[in-house]
Formats: sequence, structure tokens, C-alpha cells
Amino acid sequence: MSVIYHYTDTARLPWILQDGVLRPGRNTLGGFPDPDFLWATTMPIPDATASSGGQGALAALKDGRTRTVRLTLNASDFQGWPDVTAGYPAWTPSEVKRLEKIAYGGSNPKHWRCRAKALPREAWLAVETRGFRDREWTAIDPHTELLDLGDGALGLWIGELAYFSGQIPQPNGNMGYTVFVGRRTAA
Repeated sequence: MSVIYHYTDTARLPWILQDGVLRPGRNTLGGFPDPDFLWATTMPIPDATASSGGQGALAALKDGRTRTVRLTLNASDFQGWPDVTAGYPAWTPSEVKRLEKIAYGGSNPKHWRCRAKALPREAWLAVETRGFRDREWTAIDPHTELLDLGDGALGLWIGELAYFSGQIPQPNGNMGYTVFVGRRTAA
């Protein structure tokens, strides 16, 4: 079986686990057509186009408030890029080229895989995480118990640290996140 990878972070992971589904996002950057897709890559390490939420998310990753998350998926559940656009007339050849040109500095489109529909937890092969300075990936149980702080904050334990995030609706329809880390205390 051939595998591919979807990258996210621990700001988004509790919400993905709560839903039990990986969903296509709505990237409002660049004004690209609908649908946006659920993106994956053949690369076992994230590249510059992996979902990270921008500079604030990179700072949170570097200072340890978030971790990179890698979901391993079955390649047969996805289509290659740009083949996936064939059923979506808004994705014209010029839109495909425009996206490739914008992203190509940080990614190679030959590694991109996409699907237009959500992918349920049962189809995920593995969920792993690592910190900014970590070399090894650590497995996470996709059924792990979530920590619900109320007021729209969810988190999960990874080792001795709990990674929390709160969702912040953005004017453009996307979701932003506020993140914080908690440590286990001795009983």
C-alpha cells in the first residue's frame, strides 16, 4: 500500500479529532476557486505549503506552544494534482498554473495529492507529532480523550504537556486559533 501525508498542527488537531473527519478547508488567500481540496503530499516531511496558519503559527511552533502533526493516509483515497481539478470547471488551466506558480517556491506540485470530500478517521493510517527541534515522530491515538476546558477550548496530552487551542472565527470565514500549553502537576 502506498501512503501519503497530511500536515497540520496541534492548534487544529483537537478539533479534527473531535469531528473525527479531515475536511477540505476554504483557503481564502489568493482568491482561488471552489472547491478547495483536502491536501496531502508524498513527502514524509512538511514543506512550506503545509497548513501552519502563517507567521504566528510558526512562532508558536518554534517556542513550543504547538507541534507539527502528520496524518498518514492511503494514497488510493486521493488523486494527483492537477487531475483532481478535472471535475471542477472553476479550476481552469490558468487557475492551476497560478496556484502552482505561487506555491512552487516552497513545494513541488508533483508531490501534491488532493480530494474534494472529507476523509473519516477510519481511513487514517496513523497520527503522529513532533516538536520544532524533534527528529522523531511520536504516535498519537486518533481516539485519544480530549481535554475540554469549556468556552471553546480543546486540548490533548502529548507526553507531560497538554496542547490547547481556542477557535477564533475570522471575518473571511476561516478559523483562527489561540494556543497555550499546560504541564501535568504532581498529585
